[in-house]
This record gives sequence, C-alpha cells and structure tokens, in this order.
Amino acid sequence: GRKRAKYTLNNARDFAIVLSENFETLSGEIEGVKVNYYYYNDSDAELSFAAACESLQYFYKTFGEYVYPTLSVVQTGFVYGGMEYPALTMISDSLNSDNTLYTIVHENAHQWWYAMVGSDQLNCAWQDEGLAEYSTVLFFENYPAYGFTRTGLVGSATKSYRAFFSVISQLNGEVDTTMTRNLSAYTSEYEYTNVTYNKGMLLFETLRKSLGDDRFFEGLKRYYSESIYKIAAPEQLISCFLKTGVDVEGLFSSFIEGKIIL
Repeated sequence: GRKRAKYTLNNARDFAIVLSENFETLSGEIEGVKVNYYYYNDSDAELSFAAACESLQYFYKTFGEYVYPTLSVVQTGFVYGGMEYPALTMISDSLNSDNTLYTIVHENAHQWWYAMVGSDQLNCAWQDEGLAEYSTVLFFENYPAYGFTRTGLVGSATKSYRAFFSVISQLNGEVDTTMTRNLSAYTSEYEYTNVTYNKGMLLFETLRKSLGDDRFFEGLKRYYSESIYKIAAPEQLISCFLKTGVDVEGLFSSFIEGKIIL
C-alpha cells in the first residue's frame, strides 16, 4: 500500500518539499510554466492564485526567462511570512489577505533574485532581499487592481527606515546603516529588516530615478543574463548598471557604506 516517488529539479541551489493531506489546489500555465497553488485556509484563493500567476508572468517579461518547469506556491504553518526555494514559494497560513498577496509576489521575485541569480546571502543580504522588495514594488505598480501603489510602498519603507534611524540614534547615539555585513553583525531583527529590506528597496528606487526607466531595466536584464546560475558579488550587480553608460558607483557606495541620509 505504499508508494515511492522521485522528484528532481535541475539547476537548483537547494530543494524543499511540503506535504499535506489537506491541500486544495488551483493550477494553470503561464509562459509554458505550470503554476500550482496549494492551500487549506484561504478565503480568497482565486485572488492569491492570480497574484502568483501574474507576478511570474511580469517578472518573466521584465527580468528574463523563468528556467524551472513548475512553480508551486504553498500555504504552510511557517513561522515567518514566507520563504523561497527554487520552484517553491512558501506562504504562512497566519497572514491576512493583503499580506498574503504581498508575500506571494515578494517570494516569487526571489525565483529571480536568489534561485536563478544567486548572491552572498550571509554577508550581502540586501542584494537579494532589497531587490526582491523593489521587484514587488514594480509588480504592484503595474497591477494597481491589487490595491498597492509605488508611492505607498516606497513611502512606507521610507517612514519605517527613518523611524528606525531616529529610535536607534536616541538609544545608542549612533546608527550603523552599512549594508554589506555578516548576518551576525545585526543586533536585532528590527535593524536587519530596515537595513536590508527597507533601505534595500530605497536603494533601487533611488537608482531607478537616477538612471531613468530605460537604463534601469536594461541594467536588471543584464544582471539576470550575466549572473544566472552564479553567485554574483555586489560589484557584478553594480557593473551591470555602469554598462548602461551612467556612473552609479557613488550612489551604490553611499548606500552600502552607510553614508547617505534618507
């Protein structure tokens, strides 16, 4: 009465699997990719599934090809909002509707910025988290029906970062806002979230405003095509934007070294 199953995934950095007897499933195909949504407690599952499909399609067209044959978005009892693995997006069952949608899009962005294009997550967490956050902004900017806006998301990140800077300044007299550092160097999750996610998002928003959309998206596409299947250092990311013809080294260094005031 037992069954043996074998699963393979080529060009995967790691591998995870989620099992349940209680899953309901929605499935479809986007750009030749089979997309599955496995859930057990989602009152608006069709909307969640739409976000999974449309974000995959948007990122595919905006950054580059999605290389895996499937993408499974899976609701779980995960302790945080979500988690990314190659071809697998985990979504916590404790999220409300808006946070579910946001997390699906953010974690799907990690298929590009982590799964396909790797980076040093231990020492340069901003490189994938900040870019995944800004990719989420890009998606919602182009799909306003979900209720998020570029102005609102960037404004919220700015407000959160400034509040963090103010609080830590008052408590410690100074704030370490350097972005390239080992995860063990962060004193709290609060610091990590603001420096890596919020400041990371603001880095790419500032970069986009400085370059203009044409050069900004040219740089992202180059970063994807030159770094797919690799572990890209920050210098490789920066060089892709330098090749658009604008000197952005000073912009990047001001953020990464903690010199810029936001």
